[in-house]
Amino acid sequence: MNNIGLLAIYVVGFIAIFYFLAVRPQQKQRKAHEQLINSVKRGDRVVTIGGIFGTVKRVEEGLVVVEIDKGVNIKVARRAIAEIASAEQKATASKVLDKPVADEAEEIVPEESDVVEGSAAAEEEQK
Repeated sequence: MNNIGLLAIYVVGFIAIFYFLAVRPQQKQRKAHEQLINSVKRGDRVVTIGGIFGTVKRVEEGLVVVEIDKGVNIKVARRAIAEIASAEQKATASKVLDKPVADEAEEIVPEESDVVEGSAAAEEEQK
């Protein structure tokens, strides 16, 4: 009889530990992400779960239209938004890069060293 009571205490203790170390933190994280998704509005700078940075142009029921470059819009599911970029993140990025971070993507011009010899692009430039 004593062994059964001790076993029951161990089982209840294990379930309690599992709940507080695994289930509860996941519920809090899910709730925080749900609040983040519901707070997305037009003009927010966001990062998707795929790592794509952009500006929210339109918010619909389960869909967000994100501009990733001038004139380039993509539709992503609302749940695919990982975070909203804050002013603090921009300031941190500026310090790391030693230059200000622009709100819009700058046009990237490849240097001659970036062009791979024998590629189709390099052959077209030589013609």
